[in-house]
Amino acid sequence: MSQPEQVKPIEQSPMSAASAMPPIALRVPPEIWAMVHRHVRYGDLKRFGGVCKDFQKIIEAPRYGLRLFRKKPTGTLAAGTKLAIHPMLDKVNCVGQKQDIAKILLFGRGDSDKVIELNGFDFAAADEFATVPACTKMKLEMNERKCGSVSNVNGVTARQVIKAALKYWNGPVTGNVATRVRSEWQWPANHPVTRFDTLGDHRFFEGWEYGQVGADGTVTLHARWFGS
Repeated sequence: MSQPEQVKPIEQSPMSAASAMPPIALRVPPEIWAMVHRHVRYGDLKRFGGVCKDFQKIIEAPRYGLRLFRKKPTGTLAAGTKLAIHPMLDKVNCVGQKQDIAKILLFGRGDSDKVIELNGFDFAAADEFATVPACTKMKLEMNERKCGSVSNVNGVTARQVIKAALKYWNGPVTGNVATRVRSEWQWPANHPVTRFDTLGDHRFFEGWEYGQVGADGTVTLHARWFGS
């Protein structure tokens, strides 16, 4: 009686064995990641998380909350506290002409003249906190104008800051100021005039210069002077 044929186990090639292993980032000891995260910026962490779901899980850890503008406010900020401003607030045109669009322009590299227009409100980053550490009250100052305030007991977000700025610059202007603007632009008498229209040629948003914490814990966000 013949013996049944024995089937040899299929040997796994080095390449297939390597592909079956988890990504190297998941095999790095937590202690190493703790050292790395102190030297990695917001944009780098976001790009890392976009590689795959496993990497995204890594940056969702609480220890990255502060670096990624996700850590909630823990109380009233002390006067003079140093602040970091959310990177999106420098990318968005906070002096836009449409209140529902947080315009971000991406320009082609090198000789490319391609321009891509994005709406910052479409991205989850808009709902991250506007500053680190996060605050619950904020005032906006742009070109020496007081442009409104934002309050949120859960923390002021980048979305709220952008909306407040756009609301201000899209606000109506009447009286002598409106008459002067219509005359300068040769508009008809019934043409609506906004605060944005009063800026003339100096209307290009150049980002935010710094945030300052007042005695009552309110943050005042100061914009850079508008360009022309």
